[in-house]
Amino acid sequence: MAAQTKLSHDRNDTLQAFREALPSHSFYKLTRIFHAEKNKDSLKAALVASYLKEHYLNASNPKIAASTAITLPYWEDKVGNLEAAIALFDKGINLASTIKNDSILYLAHLRKGFFYFKSGKNFPALRSYYNALEIAKEANDLKRKVAVTGNIALVKMQANDTKAAIALLLENLEIINNNPSIINDKQKLNIYVNLCGAYTYIEEYELATLYCDKGVQLNETINNKRAEAHFLSAFAEIETAKGNYQKAHTLLDKTETLIDNMVGNESLNLFAKFYRGKTYYGEKKYQKAIEELQKIEELKETHKLDFLSLQEMYYYIAKSYTALGNAEMGVKYHEKAIEIDTENDKKMNELNANIVKKFDLVQLKEEINTLQEKSKQTKYIYTVGIVSLVLIIVGLLFFNKRQQKKNKERFKSLMLQLEEKRQQEKARKEVVLNEKNAHKEPEVLVKKETEEPEDIEEIDEITLEILNKLDAFETQEMFLSPESTLVEVAKKLQTNTTYLSKVINRHKQKSFTSYITDLRVEYAIEKLSTDRKFRSFTIGAIAQEIGFKRSESFSKAFKVKTGLYPSYFIKELEKQ
Repeated sequence: MAAQTKLSHDRNDTLQAFREALPSHSFYKLTRIFHAEKNKDSLKAALVASYLKEHYLNASNPKIAASTAITLPYWEDKVGNLEAAIALFDKGINLASTIKNDSILYLAHLRKGFFYFKSGKNFPALRSYYNALEIAKEANDLKRKVAVTGNIALVKMQANDTKAAIALLLENLEIINNNPSIINDKQKLNIYVNLCGAYTYIEEYELATLYCDKGVQLNETINNKRAEAHFLSAFAEIETAKGNYQKAHTLLDKTETLIDNMVGNESLNLFAKFYRGKTYYGEKKYQKAIEELQKIEELKETHKLDFLSLQEMYYYIAKSYTALGNAEMGVKYHEKAIEIDTENDKKMNELNANIVKKFDLVQLKEEINTLQEKSKQTKYIYTVGIVSLVLIIVGLLFFNKRQQKKNKERFKSLMLQLEEKRQQEKARKEVVLNEKNAHKEPEVLVKKETEEPEDIEEIDEITLEILNKLDAFETQEMFLSPESTLVEVAKKLQTNTTYLSKVINRHKQKSFTSYITDLRVEYAIEKLSTDRKFRSFTIGAIAQEIGFKRSESFSKAFKVKTGLYPSYFIKELEKQ
């Protein structure tokens, strides 16, 4: 008892000394102390927050007042007062706007977006992030652009636009690889964490594993426990998908051990329980799955967290009850799942619609504002400028509408050609099969772009052999290999490059490069039209899958072949 009393006195003495020392520190030293203590010693953090609020929030120096206003929200959020935190950010934004301090303004919007996102308020979060992004773009600050774009990607994942999120993250990764000095390893690690999670979510486990592995390797020197927990839980999800349930549980045990020793672990804890519940469901341990998944709802309410991607838990609870023969509870949770999904769809539709509407209007308003600023000299220039802008907008709308009509016609034509090709291939196979059944040697069918048939008797034996090998080359889809160069294909067909090129030019009516490119694009068209999972890949992943080394090369080849970009083709397929 005496020992405890002494510890209490010592603690009070330490806090008193800490409080008395605060006036001796500069404002900027105080903010550093606050950030250092806010997750370590809440009492010290409270003392600093109180001192900052009393002495600097309404300071005569607007820069210091603005900096205080965007620092104190961390404390308000810690004590569960989001409204007060947002009000402080707004105060900081107003002050920073007045003095045109873009650094404070950028941080205010970025932090405000993060606080909204943590609270499940996705559209306000995105609005703040886009405000921060505009500031970064105007300053051509790649470091800030990468930081805020990464946060926008997280919101897009919550809006179920995972492919768009992945595209943003990959774009960031490319910027970083080209400009390695703009961010540190910890920030790069966050990109790997998010790519790992995004690919896991859309069940692209090979790519998920690739980026998880890259992240784990980078984290060996950083030792970020939160990132480690993310990677472990992602690996657990991947093992569950493979049916390796015991390995998944072992990984989740490690994840939970890490989470238990971390501050601010609520969201990670939710996802760990979600993955654990899915693993139990995969094992057909339905009662355990229910118990684990039902903990999520309780934790969500306790900590006021809202993650759209976790709502899938209701389906697993409903399925588990149904598997146990409890129809009543199964129906109850199924209805709850439908209710939540309907609400989430509404949120996501509003989010996506507002993104387009708001930011298109913002862009237009900025163009008009810029025009007005430049046109103040004379009313004539102003009028001409506005009229010109309107005409440009009308012209662009007209062009866009006409282009959309053309694209729809091209898509329809492409689908008809695809169906015709399938019927021709089916007929060809029937002819070959009938000839085989009649004990005849099947005729060599030489593909040509022209309508006039080739006289097969005029083809010499060597050419005929190469054409047969090319037919096998196409049938076995060897053209998908990225190593399908003229030299490599000639080796596979046991001929020389000159003769192979000559045969392709003569009988395929195209160059070797065009021949390989067309085969790959035709394969992509067929695969995309029949395989929904393949359509969920990024353009870059599709390009690599069919042998292209760069997504730009694939997109260009697809456009040349079809008149459409692959992204548009995929979007139209999804509508069918």
